[in-house]
Amino acid sequence: MPLATKLVLFCLFIEAGAEDATRAHAHKGIFRRLSPGSPQSAGLRMTAAARKRLLESTQPESSVMALPESPTSPKGTMRCSSIQLVHAPVSAIWETLIDLPRYPKFVGGISAVEPYSTRKTLTGGQLFCAHYTLCVGPLYKVKYFVEHRHEPLQKSMVWQLDYSRSSDVYDSVGYWHVEPVDEKRCIVYYTQDSLLPSWIPLPLKKSFTNAAMRACTGKLEPACPNPNPNPNPTPTLTLTLTLTPPCGPAQASWSPRALTPTLTLTQTQP
Repeated sequence: MPLATKLVLFCLFIEAGAEDATRAHAHKGIFRRLSPGSPQSAGLRMTAAARKRLLESTQPESSVMALPESPTSPKGTMRCSSIQLVHAPVSAIWETLIDLPRYPKFVGGISAVEPYSTRKTLTGGQLFCAHYTLCVGPLYKVKYFVEHRHEPLQKSMVWQLDYSRSSDVYDSVGYWHVEPVDEKRCIVYYTQDSLLPSWIPLPLKKSFTNAAMRACTGKLEPACPNPNPNPNPTPTLTLTLTLTPPCGPAQASWSPRALTPTLTLTQTQP
């Protein structure tokens, strides 16, 4: 078989996974599901000293690790967690986190997110589902379906696979929590367990997870909209000098000294 044909077949193979919206996933969830609530309930703890350091340095506390093999974390399960200070109001952060099609701008590896359902929860929150496309390296494309639950009263959003549809990802659960520090700053907690398809090499899974974590912690703040633009922008002042030559009989013999200067100051609002 020619090499070019082999490459084409290989690329078709790595893009044709188990993703299928017409049939259920292989299981109903292996990982421990996370619930909206305090960061401690999701395993995210921060000492007083760590909190002080975060507020002073703004450097995120983050980690990426391969979980030990167990019945609730099969071999190859990766966990990434972060606690970061974001200079944005809580409303702007949540506007970004629940705007799923915006994820490719700040979540590493995500190339597309297509919402397909939404409904209210009994607690005043929102349950919404979306179809994700994830690019792992230059060759591997992974597609999966995710169910999100945003509970504003709990300041949290959790997610898991939509197990009514078949995904390439074996399993995935995650958690966001936004804790306001003041009107312009928030501490954002994040954690996710995921197991990518077995046809992706383990070293690539680890390097990809590290890269995605760095992108997530570095791009969330720039992705947030600025809800409070400067209410009193500085106007632009323009000074114009006009030199007018004399008119009438003197016009035929005027000299530069006869020019009449006129200064005009105009103000333009941004």
